[in-house]
Amino acid sequence: MNKSDVYDELEKEFASTFVDELMPGVLHNFANPLNGIMGRSKLLQRRYADFKRKMDERSPGLPQELGADKITGDINTIASEAERFFAIFRDLAGKLSALTAREPEKINLSQMIETEVNFCDFYLDFKHDLKKNFQLDPDLPEITGPAAEYSLCISTLLKSAKERMRDCPAKEISVATSHDAKHVSLTIQDEGSAISSACKQISAERGFGFDAASLPEVDRGIYRALLLLQHNGARLQVRREDGKNTIEISIPYR
Repeated sequence: MNKSDVYDELEKEFASTFVDELMPGVLHNFANPLNGIMGRSKLLQRRYADFKRKMDERSPGLPQELGADKITGDINTIASEAERFFAIFRDLAGKLSALTAREPEKINLSQMIETEVNFCDFYLDFKHDLKKNFQLDPDLPEITGPAAEYSLCISTLLKSAKERMRDCPAKEISVATSHDAKHVSLTIQDEGSAISSACKQISAERGFGFDAASLPEVDRGIYRALLLLQHNGARLQVRREDGKNTIEISIPYR
C-alpha cells in the first residue's frame, strides 16, 4: 500500500467517526463554557445597571462623566454576541442531532427547514450570494420518519439549488411549506440551470434501480434525495416553468 492509499484509509477512518462520535463531544465541550458566558453576561448587565444607578444617586452625573454609557454599550454588545453565538451553536447542534437520529420519530418540517437553512449558511456562498424567500407554515402537522434521512434530503436539495445558480445573475431560492387534511407539502424553487429529465421522471414513476452516477454531477444529489424521499412514501413533482425549477414534495402525515 503506497503513501497516498494509507492516507486515504486513515482519512476515511477519521470521517467515519465524525458525526456519531467526534462532534457530539465537541459540542458538549463548547456548551459548558458557552452557557457560562451567556449567564455571566446577563448577570453583568444587571449588576452594572444597578451599580450605575446607585453611583448616580450618590454623585449625579458622575457615571456619565466616567464613561458609564460606553461601558454599558460594551457589556450589551458582549451579551448580544453571546446570544448570536448560541444561535449558531444551536443550529449546528440541531443539524448533527438530526443526522444521528435514524429511527422514526415525529418531525416538524418547517422547524427542520429553518435549521437546515441556518446550517447551510455555514457555506459562505449560500449565506451571502443567495436571496432567500420563505413561507413556512407555522401550524404544520408533524410527519413521522427518520430525521437523519429528511435532514440529508433537505440540505442536499438546498445545496444543489445553490450549485445550479452558481453562474446565474439572479440567485434566488424560495422555500414554502403547507398542509391539507392528509399531506404536508414542501416546495423548493430556484432560478438555476434546468434539472435533469431523469429527476423529473421520478414524479411519474418510481426511480429505483436507475444509476445516478450517469447523471450530471449537479443532479446526482437531487436524484438520490428525491429517491430517498420516495422510499419514505413521498409524492414528488419536478418541473421547469418560466426559467425556474420547482420541486414539490408531498408527505402523508395521517
